[in-house]
Amino acid sequence: MRKILFTTLLASYAGLALAQDIVVNNAWARFSVPGMSASGIFMDLDNHSDKDDVLLSASTPVAMSSEIHETVEVNGVMKMRSIAHGLPLPAGQVTQLQPGKMHIMMMGLKKPLAKGTTIPVRLTFRHAKPIMLNVPVSVAPVTKTDAAVMENTHMHH
Repeated sequence: MRKILFTTLLASYAGLALAQDIVVNNAWARFSVPGMSASGIFMDLDNHSDKDDVLLSASTPVAMSSEIHETVEVNGVMKMRSIAHGLPLPAGQVTQLQPGKMHIMMMGLKKPLAKGTTIPVRLTFRHAKPIMLNVPVSVAPVTKTDAAVMENTHMHH
């Protein structure tokens, strides 16, 4: 058991030592209740590289599918639509995924998302290596106090 823990810690440290192109901060997923079939994932994507990148997809085993969405107004009605070719991540900038704006939409939830738990999420990019996250489930955005308690809200690839 100690060997597994040591190996895991060593691998985590080695990953932090590498130059990070995309850094994820303030990730959270909205809780759901029985009967809800969809929910959203929100975060800040900080592109530390000197070239533009694109978030191509997000996946999680807690939902049948996930899509990158934006909320737009069409004829006075707010609607969500899929961003088919991925979400642009300009070099040197932070792109925010927020409720009512750009977000990752999970559809076909396999069970309710309980507040205080975490869900695994994989982000795939055009250039950067995939990022695996353990995203906290919450009612509202994660605060700095929550982040101190749940270190998984600041993840690297």
